[in-house]
Amino acid sequence: MVTSVPQLREFNLVLPDQFVQIPRGELTEQGLRALAGEIAGVFQVPELDTGAVAAAITLASVGAGVAAGGASHVSAGVFKSTDGQRPILVLLSAYVMPSDHASVQAAISGLLEIHESQQSGLVRTVHLDSGPAVTVESREDSEIKIGEPEETYGISQHALTAWLPDEDGTTLVALSVMSTNTEDWADVKDLAEGIFDGFFWQPRGSADD
Repeated sequence: MVTSVPQLREFNLVLPDQFVQIPRGELTEQGLRALAGEIAGVFQVPELDTGAVAAAITLASVGAGVAAGGASHVSAGVFKSTDGQRPILVLLSAYVMPSDHASVQAAISGLLEIHESQQSGLVRTVHLDSGPAVTVESREDSEIKIGEPEETYGISQHALTAWLPDEDGTTLVALSVMSTNTEDWADVKDLAEGIFDGFFWQPRGSADD
């Protein structure tokens, strides 16, 4: 007996202009220069500006780490706080997973049950432009040690993740927006909700039906 494996559903994601896609995997020198050029364009600085190159290296490293965890898309954006005093770094990652849900509502019910039982954060059902989804808002506190003499600093990693099931019952996408800007988290959440509404499933082609 031959069993066919359903093809994962593809999607489009519309992001603000301040976002730069982070290539997956290890970048060559040429790739780093290209990424630095994109970052410099966003922030209107010379292409070989030291800050742009340093940001490219950092983001490439972060992107490689997230991609190693299974992300199919990684991008980052830098914004100014509403009072203009702080830069806000936002990292977006997308995870595409095969699914076998009988309906969108069945998937939503299952997602609610799983995430509420894990108690990892605030769980809600939302209605996006692409359809119903489940969002999970979480926070993870950690510490880093820097300098001589060594000093300890606390870091809070905030995340808002939208879990989106497709209507075909074949695909589940998790979009996660993360930031360590605790004082600006309310603004980042607003940004994340706008990003989630910029998600659209692509129609199935005739070959896939």
